[in-house]
Amino acid sequence: MALVKTQKQPEVLVYKRDSARLEEETVFEKGFMDFFYGTVWGRLLTRLVLSGKLFSKIYGRIQKKSKSVKHIQAFISRYDINVDELEKPLARYGSFNEFFIRKLKPEARPIDNNPGTLISPADGRLLVYQLKKDTILPVKGLDFTIGELLGDHERVEPWLDGVCLKIRLAPSDYHRFCYIDNGSHGPATHIAGRLHSVSPLALRHELKILNGNDREYMVLDTENFGRVIHIDVGAMVVGKIHQQLRQGGSFSKGEEKGYFEFGGSTIILFFEPGKVRIDDDILDYSQKGIETFAQYGSPVGRRTKEL
Repeated sequence: MALVKTQKQPEVLVYKRDSARLEEETVFEKGFMDFFYGTVWGRLLTRLVLSGKLFSKIYGRIQKKSKSVKHIQAFISRYDINVDELEKPLARYGSFNEFFIRKLKPEARPIDNNPGTLISPADGRLLVYQLKKDTILPVKGLDFTIGELLGDHERVEPWLDGVCLKIRLAPSDYHRFCYIDNGSHGPATHIAGRLHSVSPLALRHELKILNGNDREYMVLDTENFGRVIHIDVGAMVVGKIHQQLRQGGSFSKGEEKGYFEFGGSTIILFFEPGKVRIDDDILDYSQKGIETFAQYGSPVGRRTKEL
């Protein structure tokens, strides 16, 4: 019995800017995460089965079946999802996955169009790090290098001493994401990997989760923030990362860049030195290891005078 005893996890606190207070996060499938990331047998099963792409594909197909609609209302109730924001009536969703990748009314996520304002690319929990030669500062106890994330140690030089903004999307969040500025980019670079959860409970364990997960990155040439690396990281039970402009092209600030299918996910942005200043409250809480919640299109920083 000792082998399956779970590690007791402290509460997960997130700073909410709208209420200006710390709130406890409702962790998706906490019992599941406690077992599969908090026990010896659970971590073994995660490595051998759950983190494989086959499991995610099968689970994703189940969520696309019409029978999965029965889970929508319970999901809404548990995570207090605002159905008034939905683009279409609740009855028109044909599966749970269709609800998961839902679109919202444009007014539900207004875009701050001030050219000097940096916006969040998604609904999510933000942490800020300084980009160093070999490492990014720990993300919930997990270290990973820039080169490992990009799969290319030669490309990192222009971003050293710059800023990393990490946005963690919980499964209950709006899972569409946008461009942070006007600009253009080339094709997406895909890096294959296994799929782990980005639940805060999973991230507490010493696993190279982000380094191992499927991810895609693009170098954005932006009007106001210089060259920005945008990395989209898939997570357990995320079937696909869908990009609107997979082969590249021009884009506008706030324009939808893509979406994640079912599961929690992460977006990571690398900024060159001296190009952006993240808002003080986000910086202050990041230094304490506390994430700040921000919505798609809302301001999280500003252009520096050097640009």
